[in-house]
Amino acid sequence: MRCKGLLSLVLFGLLLTALVPVAAQPSAGAVIADGLVNPRNMSYDSEGNLYVAEAGNGGPQTTSDDTPFGSSSQITRVAPDGSKSVVVAGLISYRVGNSLGAHDVVVTDDSIWVLLGETSDFRIPFTHALVELDKETGRVKTFVDLLTPELELDPDANPNQQSNPVDFTVAPDGTILIANAGCNCLMSWTPANGVQIAAAWPQATDNPVPTAVDTDAEGNIYVGFLSGFPWPEGGARIEKWSGGQLVETFSGLTAVTGMLVTDDGTIYAVESGLSAQGPKPGRVVTVSASGVMPVLEGLSAPYGLAQAPDGTIVVSVGSIGGQNGQVIALPGM
Repeated sequence: MRCKGLLSLVLFGLLLTALVPVAAQPSAGAVIADGLVNPRNMSYDSEGNLYVAEAGNGGPQTTSDDTPFGSSSQITRVAPDGSKSVVVAGLISYRVGNSLGAHDVVVTDDSIWVLLGETSDFRIPFTHALVELDKETGRVKTFVDLLTPELELDPDANPNQQSNPVDFTVAPDGTILIANAGCNCLMSWTPANGVQIAAAWPQATDNPVPTAVDTDAEGNIYVGFLSGFPWPEGGARIEKWSGGQLVETFSGLTAVTGMLVTDDGTIYAVESGLSAQGPKPGRVVTVSASGVMPVLEGLSAPYGLAQAPDGTIVVSVGSIGGQNGQVIALPGM
């Protein structure tokens, strides 16, 4: 569930009584935050603050293969009153336009967990990793290397040496699950067992490219896929796994980047609008055994989803290009 729990993170359960006024929810398309640079995945804390991973827009330096990069990626906090503040600054942003940088964030009572994407130059530190930062001091508490397992194990049998972690969530038992688009795999991590390959999809098959992961209250795992270029219409899917087995596949999707499973089991997905003909308007849909149903359409480069403590679901838009990225609300839940 995108209102993620992590270790000491308080599970969201708001008990409303007659003495507590119910706040009006934003209307569909209402802007929650703007002025963001390539916003990707997001999450709320128990107080209703929204944390947004901004991938940034590169910078003045170049890698060994002359790709621009810089320190423009960051984590931004959006308070319930709409005010913004940068809580983690100076993260690596690789490439200009469709940048790779901070891809996801989860905040606990005392930590900020940040998922960092790939660069082509492995000498650049603070990339290809899941990092726990102290909430007060900003210092590194835990560094989970997500590159070495790809280099040593090559889970998708593709010698491209790519590890691009793009989304993570926490299972009810505390295991962290990471969708890694670079190695076509789902990674898991616990302090006791370190990084494990929970599942892999060989590149030689349909090259599905996992880009999103979430769990439900029973611990079932849902994995959403982008699919490889040219992102064929209807060629993406969401898989449901239980007890280590694939139990259900929801097909007919296109270029999925984000996913959210709510407490009632509703599956939301972001179709980003990527196509071989160039970017198209994206949308948010719900997915079930009955098919795909639109929720909000006509979106510019949508990417990630999050649910606030009051039930509001938001989507990040303008995730590619480095222009004025935003977070907007879905229709009232």
